[in-house]
Formats: sequence, C-alpha cells, structure tokens
Amino acid sequence: VDVALVEMLPQVLAFLDPDIAAYAHQELQMHGVDLHLGDGVKSFAKNVDSTLTVTLTSGTQLAADMVILAIGVRPNTQTAEHAGLTIGTSHGVLVDEHLRTSDPDIYAIGDVIEVEHFVTKSKALIPLAGPANRQARIAANNIIGRDDIYKGTQGTSIVKVFDLAAGATGASAALLTKLGIPFRSVTIHPGSHAGYYPGSTPVHIKLLYSPEGKLFGAQAAGYDGVDKRIDVLATAMRLGATVDDLTDLELAYAPPYGSAKDPVNMAGFVAQNDLENLAPVVTPDHLAEELAKGAVLLDVREPEETSCGIIPGALTIPLPELRNRIGELPAGAKIILTYCKAGLRGYVAQRILAQNGFQVANLTGGYTSWEASVTHGVEEQPTRPEREADDQQTCTSGPCVTKAELPAPRAPVSAKTVEIDACGLQCPGPLLKLKEALAQTGPGDLIKVTASDPGFYADVAAFAQAQGLEVVDRQRGKLVTATLRKPLQAAATAGVVVPGKADDHATIIVFSNDLDKVIAAFIIANGAQAMGKKISMFFTFWGLNVLRKDENVRIKKTFIERMFGMMMPRGATHLILSKMHMMGMGTRMILSLMKKYNVTPVEAMMRSVLDGGGTFIACTMSMNLMGIHREELIDGIEEGGVATMLGDADQGHINFFI
Repeated sequence: VDVALVEMLPQVLAFLDPDIAAYAHQELQMHGVDLHLGDGVKSFAKNVDSTLTVTLTSGTQLAADMVILAIGVRPNTQTAEHAGLTIGTSHGVLVDEHLRTSDPDIYAIGDVIEVEHFVTKSKALIPLAGPANRQARIAANNIIGRDDIYKGTQGTSIVKVFDLAAGATGASAALLTKLGIPFRSVTIHPGSHAGYYPGSTPVHIKLLYSPEGKLFGAQAAGYDGVDKRIDVLATAMRLGATVDDLTDLELAYAPPYGSAKDPVNMAGFVAQNDLENLAPVVTPDHLAEELAKGAVLLDVREPEETSCGIIPGALTIPLPELRNRIGELPAGAKIILTYCKAGLRGYVAQRILAQNGFQVANLTGGYTSWEASVTHGVEEQPTRPEREADDQQTCTSGPCVTKAELPAPRAPVSAKTVEIDACGLQCPGPLLKLKEALAQTGPGDLIKVTASDPGFYADVAAFAQAQGLEVVDRQRGKLVTATLRKPLQAAATAGVVVPGKADDHATIIVFSNDLDKVIAAFIIANGAQAMGKKISMFFTFWGLNVLRKDENVRIKKTFIERMFGMMMPRGATHLILSKMHMMGMGTRMILSLMKKYNVTPVEAMMRSVLDGGGTFIACTMSMNLMGIHREELIDGIEEGGVATMLGDADQGHINFFI
C-alpha cells in the first residue's frame, strides 16, 4: 500500500528535536512512506470513482483511497467553562498542586487540565496516560481527606516507528530556547550493548543540561535499548540528578544487554568533560556561527569515510597522522573544531591538539549528528505517477492497451521459494548462503534471505546485479531482508557476468602469512566467487605457509631448508596477527571473536574457494628459495610461476596483492 504522510511542521514527532526526529524520518522513508514535511492540507476533493484528491498548501496533489486525520488533541473545556471554572493560559482547565479547580469542590485530571512542566515550571498541555493515572490517584486521595501534591509532568514518552523506537523526557532544546532558559547539550551514538556481542545497534542519545549541570531533558532513537535509557534518565531527572550523578550510576550489565560503560554513563562523561572544559563541545546548530567567527574545522576520519561525505570547508587529517601533521593547521586559528563519525575520534584529536597549545572544541555527535541536523533525515523521493483516469489502462509509445493485453513472462507453476536465515553471519557468510541457494533454484524461483550484517543491504543488490537476479524486495531495519527472483531466461543486462569475459575473473596474490591479511584475502575470494567470479589465488614467499599441511611431513631436506621450515608457521591454523599478537593472546582473542561472530574459519574459507572451482597456485620459485616441497602442501594445489599468475590476471580486471 502506498502511504503518504503530510505534516505541517518541518518534522514528525514534535516532542523531539529535529536532529533526533531525523532518525524517524529515515525509518519512515526506508519503509516506503512518502513524506511531505512543512506542508499542510489545503483541500479534499472526492472523485467520481470515490477516490480522493488531497491538495496541499504547496499545490502538490495526492491521490488516495483513504485519508486518516491524526492532527493531535486539544482540551474540550466547554463543560468546565459552563460551570464557571477558570481556564489557563494554555487553554486547559486551571488546577492547583492538589488538582483542585477554581471551585474547591471540583477536581480535574488528565488531558483536559493545564499542568506545570516539571523542568521549566511553565504551564503546559501534556496529554499522557501515565501522568493522568497518577493524577487520578492523587485527586481521589485528596477527596477523602489526604494532602497529596502533584509535582508536575516531565513528558516522558516513547513511540514505535516501524522497527525504530524514539523517546524523550523533560524539556527539548526547542522548548528551552523558546522560554529563554540557558542550556548546553551533547549527543552520542553508542551501541545498544557490548559491540563484540552480536546484534548491537546504535542508540542516538541527546542530553540537555544547565550550565551548572542540572539535567533538563533527554531524547533517544534506535532499534534496541531506547526505552530503558529514557526510563533511567527520567528517573534521574525526577530525583534532581546532575550530569555528575549520571557518571556514578551503577546499571545492569551483561554483554547481551548493555556495556560496562552504559550509554547513560557515557552521556554523563561527555557532558561532564564539556562542563569542566576538559573537552568542550559545539553543537551542529551552532557550527556555522563558530565558523563565521574564524574557527577552523578539522575532519579526522579516514579517507574512505570522507570520500562518502564531508562537512563543507573542513580540513582533513586522519587521526593516526595528526601528531605528525599538526604543522599543517593554521597557526593563527582562534579555535579548532574537530569531528569524526560519531565523536570519539574527534575527542581524541581534541585532546592531542589541546596538549599542543590549541584551543579546541569537538563537534558533538560528529558527522552523524551534523548530517541529521542538516538533512533532517529526509532523502529525495521520486515523484509517484498520477493515478490514471482508467486504472486498468496503460499507454505505451503506441496506442493505449489494457494491462491484461501487455505481454508478461509468467513464472512456472512449479516455482518455489527458498528461505535463508543468514543472521549472525558476517561477510562473506550471507553471500555464500545466497550462492548455495542459487544453485538449488530454477527459473522463476524466489530466494528470501534475512541477515543481521548491516553491510548486506548493499551487498545483496550488487550480488543480484552480478547474477542477473530481480530484486523483488529489499528492506533495511534492525535486520536486512531481501527477496530475489531467478530470471525465467538468461538476462542480457550489462551487470550480468558472462563466462569467458574479462570481468568474470579475479586474481589474488597472497604474499603474507599474517592471519589478519590472510582472512581478508579469503573473505574477498569467497565474496568474489559468490558474485560469479572465477578465482585464481597465487601464493608466493611467506604466503606459501598458508598452503602447508598442519602435520609434519617427513621428507629429505637440506639443513637450511629444515631451519626455514622450523621458523615458519605450518598451515592456516598456525598463523598469527601482523600486529597486537601479544605472545599469542591477541591472536587467540581474534580467533575467539571470529567464532563468537560466526566468521568462517580460514581453513573452511579455503576449502570453500577450492570446492567452488577456485585455483590455488604455489609459486615454484618461492618454494625453491624457502625450501618448501610439493609434498608439504595441501591437496588441490597447482604449481606455477609468474607467467601463470600474469596469464590469469590478464583475463580479469580485478587483481589484489595482499
């Protein structure tokens, strides 16, 4: 069903600030909702076929079969006014702290009354079920003679937007600004639980506080853990907590549920650093103002990240290079504004520069928050075609014909659906699962796949293009889901790999026997093979050790050959990391994490490439130099020289040297 959402305000969910509401906009668009923000409804018109045409104030017209008006609520005070009760400035029934109206014998509660905002102490209308129920208890107690007091409403609320949760408590930046109350804010994007435990997703948290550190409000959006963070912060606010108090909270922790430094603690740490001027921040909405004053903007992300987007006018120095390139920064800059993706690397850069005499502030929330504040999470959407006068009629370049007359390939009656659960698998695991399913399906069959790896959303589209598959559906939320259809006949599109063509081959030269580099080599090999590439892997020098058998092979060798053999790792199961080996502890940690994250072991990835028709070539020249004999290598290995490698490389345009 096509859905359009029209909102007169520039955002949905007005209780959130725009930079947090942006994530709700993204979720809505991700699920195909057509957003019309900052645009109201001008008129409705009923058509002869009983459909409706909705005209917006901008002049845009929307065709609809059904219209739902969800335009909020306002107090119905007619009865109260007839009873002579006083109406407040916000047009709700005025009550005192005991919930008595201007008539001491009449009490009022719920959506009809004007309440005191717990944070700002201003009068407000906050229609929520939780406060209404507590008001009912207080009013009832007072009616029977108790002296209970209602202490105000802080507006703690949460909403589900498809798979996303968005919540808030206390005052928003917009409300504080409107009332002229000074405040500061920080934004963080931590994981919902420990990153090494599968399934962690970002939680976007914004914390607002006074210049003295008193909590004013908090907002959050994400797929997991939003509710408990908002509840903790709401409780802290109700008890008068400060930023410092958040750093001292002891919260439940186990890897599936949180982090040793919970996101609530982290928000407190960042805000505390800001208040103590240890690491002051600047918010995205004040960035332009700071730049106009002469500030220099410094992006410390990696080149691969900046190539996908950068804040205009920023200098770029990757964090690992910053100490050696400090001299490139303008000496006379009044202040340096650092930023990264989410804030942490920007903070590290901030500390490095401060120790070198610079005045520095960090862009809170990094590029993620800046992008949300600038775009509001709204992407350009293609204009949907107008509803045709006759929905059963379609005009091509020739005369109009009915849809029933248009030729269309039909799936065979025997078409089946294969479902794949690739959750928990890291790249290239989901692609390998897809490749296996592809071999088991026939023309017209559907393949439905679900994966938890966020990168699979892009991978599955590239896989489908390479294999000539139709992408029937592709969704991205907490999980990535995709439905692909195998073509009824061989596709003739440019993206389909044609056997024998140059783009059908990929060559990987493995020079290293470092575990991390070998893992990368075989992930690429399996991924390329899953995309239909013919794989040739050429092992030379230290890379030959990957092909050695684990067990000791008794064979006559010279003294030098035996010495080389003793000093080199024997097979894929004995490789170590290029860095952080730490006497074996680091390598064992990586292997343990691979098992925890369901990353396929190296030896299994090797067998997968061979079973899929890949070729492993051992460099004969390197074998002679390093004293490695053919009998020491695993089965299925070919021997060859540089000409063999170059011949394979000449057949394809994808070549890697690892």
